[in-house]
Amino acid sequence: MIPPILFLFSAFIGLTVGSECPLGWTFNSVTSECYTFSARLFTFDESVQYCNSIGGKSVSISSYSERDALVALTNTTILQPWLGARRNTTTKNFYNLDGSYFYTLMWTTNEPSINGDCVTFKGANPSGLQVTQCYQLQPAFCKQTPALCNSAVLGGPSTWSGTFQSPGYPVQYYNNLDCRYLINSPNNTYITIEFYPFVIEEWYDSVDLYEGNSTSYADHIGSVSSYDWVRGYESDGNVMNVRFKTNYAITDKGWLATWTAKKDMPVISQYGMNGTMVSPNYPNNYDPHDEQVYQISVAYGMQVNLTIDDFRTENRFDYLNIYNSSSQSNSTLVATLSGASVAPYNFISPKSYMSMKFVSDGSLQYKGWHAVWTIC
Repeated sequence: MIPPILFLFSAFIGLTVGSECPLGWTFNSVTSECYTFSARLFTFDESVQYCNSIGGKSVSISSYSERDALVALTNTTILQPWLGARRNTTTKNFYNLDGSYFYTLMWTTNEPSINGDCVTFKGANPSGLQVTQCYQLQPAFCKQTPALCNSAVLGGPSTWSGTFQSPGYPVQYYNNLDCRYLINSPNNTYITIEFYPFVIEEWYDSVDLYEGNSTSYADHIGSVSSYDWVRGYESDGNVMNVRFKTNYAITDKGWLATWTAKKDMPVISQYGMNGTMVSPNYPNNYDPHDEQVYQISVAYGMQVNLTIDDFRTENRFDYLNIYNSSSQSNSTLVATLSGASVAPYNFISPKSYMSMKFVSDGSLQYKGWHAVWTIC
């Protein structure tokens, strides 16, 4: 029978228990990994099997920050736990079982010695890796990566908007993250996304956006920056991939992202001396989630005389914006029309061009509006 551990581990220093890890595991906010010790002693090979059996793997140190976290975990223990590392008996070099880089500068004093081919971790000063005979009985030391955010799939064929956020927001995100958020919107739509608030460690932590399910440079839409006032981006198609990466040091409150699907509706443009413009499907009900832009241009020196003679939309939520320019912005906005008491409405453009933008939400739809225009 394998004897039970004859000592108690000290409290997990610097760790907080959260829902990030399964029951019995403890989350470390520096490494963004879950850790647990075995309640029994094992040989090296048995410790590897034990960690695999509980859904983890033997701890292989992947960074100096992780080494420091392990020191905090083990600096008052009597027995040193196994690490997922051993010596290649042919080359005599040590390697990590998980394939990560083996840091040869992490050995404790007078190590590596010839006193074995397996590795334990010494937390007490001087801390570091120590060679141990593989048949010795030591605690198993296991870790697993929690599902903080990776493989998050958002939206769907009938979802038009949503929000998501960095892990830990609005308190603090974690180090060593590589999060992917794949947004899917309905067919024949594109995705707009805005980040606010947005507070990260600039230059070292990053949020990048990509077309489709990609992270390649050719599909790169843009990078969000704490220093850039522009926090809004859009895709060409109905799939966008958002990647959030953090390094090993310094975190902040993080970010909140709001995304919206918009129909791919080409601009309707008219020229000449007169014309008619209507909402989509008029006189039948317009569709939900419409966002249609209209532009009118006449000869230089002339003006556009627009008259809306029929108008019915869902009050406040479905509306028609009138602009005194061919572009649409708050500075060129003349009026926002909505509800059932609009018509008749008349507008004369100050110059030889104007534009309109019709927007509907996902709830009630009505017949919309009808407008005629002439030159004056």
